[in-house]
Formats: sequence, C-alpha cells, structure tokens
Amino acid sequence: MPTVAPSQTIMNQYLGELRSHLRSLPDEQAVDIVEEIRSYIRDIGGAGGEVTEASVHAALSRLGSASTLAGSYVTDSLMARAQSSRMPWTVLRGIYRWATLSVKGFLVFIVCIIGYALGGSFFLAALAKPLNPKVGLWLVDTDSYSLVLGMTDAWPQGRELLGWKLIPIGLALGGGTILLTTHFGLSCIRRFRQSRPMRQWGEAPE
Repeated sequence: MPTVAPSQTIMNQYLGELRSHLRSLPDEQAVDIVEEIRSYIRDIGGAGGEVTEASVHAALSRLGSASTLAGSYVTDSLMARAQSSRMPWTVLRGIYRWATLSVKGFLVFIVCIIGYALGGSFFLAALAKPLNPKVGLWLVDTDSYSLVLGMTDAWPQGRELLGWKLIPIGLALGGGTILLTTHFGLSCIRRFRQSRPMRQWGEAPE
C-alpha cells in the first residue's frame, strides 16, 4: 500500500479544514477555491524543487489559518453578490460580514444601519399618515419639535407643520436616503474588494 508523504498529509488536513469553512458557498465554488489553494501550495512549496514538509509549512504560513482564509473568500463572495444585485438587504449582509472582520467594516456597517433606519422611518411615516392623522412633524413650542408616529392615543400638543405633504415628502426622503445609503455601501464594498485581491494571502482585513 503506498505511503502518503508527510507533506501531502499536512496539505490535505489544511485543505479539508478550509473546505469545511467554505460550506456556506456553493459546492462548485468551494471546490474551485480548494483546488486553487492546492495549486498555490504546490507552486510555492515546490518552488525550490521537491515539495517537502518544511516547504508546505512555509506555504501554509503565508496563507494563514484555514478559517481566516475561508472567511476572506466568503466575504468576497457576499460582496460580489451585493455588487451584482445592488439590493439594500444584500448590500447590508455583505457589509455585516465585513464588520465581523475589521473596525473599518464595523463603522461602515453602522453608517449603513443608520441610513437605512432613517429611510425606513420616512417611508413608515408616509405610509402611516393616511391611517392615523396624528402622524407628522409637530411644533410643540417656539423651538421644540416632535415627530409623532401615532404610537399613543393622546393627541400631541402644538401645531403640525407638514400635514398631508408628509406623504410625498416622506416617500421622497425615504427613497433618497435608501438610495444614497446603498450607493455609499456599494462604494465602500468596491474599494474594499479592489484593495484586497485574493492573491494577497495572509494580509489582515482593512
């Protein structure tokens, strides 16, 4: 029975762990990634001639841990999907994955959460106005305002400023805010992907 070389055993263990961390990706894509990394290890490990245990360890050291490498691929896949679909939920999902990897990603995620929340609030106010006249922007006194969404039975004190104009204004502001937030998120995703070609193994996320 043929004996498996130690270098091959080490490589297979690493690739097996990598494959397990890529289970969220389609099988075909995960297999392509594993084969790409296998070729990379062989190319780097055998650059000086024979693939040895030491050369494989050196190649794996450049790659980093299997979980971190897989995370880079999964993140890139989610961001590529966000760029393709341009849907707010997909964009937010890709940025959330980025947020789990770096402080910069977390800050971008917070900005997008705030933007989408504001846009959603404008839409909610516009859609709720026909159902509840209390919904609106109220001037409570000379320098105090209140955004009332009809959450209580009591009528607010003061004067409503927008009236039924709240509907077109809310829809316009909601749509504009969501579009701007999506544009911002996609712009950040594009810069992130351009700055991290997948051949830059072992680098820490931005």
